[in-house]
Amino acid sequence: MRRTLLFGAGPGAVIYMNNLREQCQFVGFIDNDASKHGSDYAGVPVYGVEALSRLVYDEIVITTQWVADVKKQLIDDLHINEGLVVVPAKEQLKAIRPFEHAPTMVLARQLIAAITLQARQDNLMLWVDFGTLLGLVRDGDVIPWDDDVDFAITAETASMFSGWLEAQLTKLDLPVGWSIDVLCDVTEQIQSVLLRWRDSEQVRPFVVSFSVRKESDGMSRHMPSLGMWYAPAVHFNAQDWLDWNGIKVPVPQDREAYLTFVYGDWRVPKQQMQITDYAHLQESSFESFKEAGLHTKKVC
Repeated sequence: MRRTLLFGAGPGAVIYMNNLREQCQFVGFIDNDASKHGSDYAGVPVYGVEALSRLVYDEIVITTQWVADVKKQLIDDLHINEGLVVVPAKEQLKAIRPFEHAPTMVLARQLIAAITLQARQDNLMLWVDFGTLLGLVRDGDVIPWDDDVDFAITAETASMFSGWLEAQLTKLDLPVGWSIDVLCDVTEQIQSVLLRWRDSEQVRPFVVSFSVRKESDGMSRHMPSLGMWYAPAVHFNAQDWLDWNGIKVPVPQDREAYLTFVYGDWRVPKQQMQITDYAHLQESSFESFKEAGLHTKKVC
């Protein structure tokens, strides 16, 4: 059994522990957040990086979203053998695949259709984005092993979007169990609107995210990640339209070039995807996230 250190004491790490419990002996967490040091998380002790010199381990698995920053810290700054540093597949940090459950897949398709139709009628700028866009373009459907539905919205739309979304959902015949949160920064500017479905007898839990994109230096930056994901702004200067299931879905301009920029060879399905597999990622540090003060607030 591998003696495993996890870098990043958070929800994804707990899922990783549950998924790999039969293969790993979890020695502890390493975390850059000093407020966690000396505590236990999920029954496992949390250490600072200074403990690496005295802990015995076979691997360090990066379970935080700041993969590039942490990998550089371990290898370049702390001189950890690169062969001991592991970046797990994204699915190892996810509890379930909601869209492999047929009723949940049906609900995801219904939401994409209803939201895009009403937004077009109301002249709201939004786009299908990331894995949802990839699935609709490549496969003509939501990707079964995806775990969320992704939209992009403008900063100008963000302040009113949660109210608009709630009004639309109340008109639809939907399973019970949905709620809406907003992700705000330290100035209380909304960076994302999150439609959540909790687990029930009818559907599996998943999230529909409406993430703010802002243009900076010719790039459209995904604000919930502080621009970790970005692409040339030309893709989001206006909407293009994809014919899907009898409706027109708003997508980025020159969508195939956009998908290439984000994913590289996007035409080949890849279930075991790591965050390092993205073709372009902007480095972002834990300190920058602390300074941004991102926090969620319940709307309904």
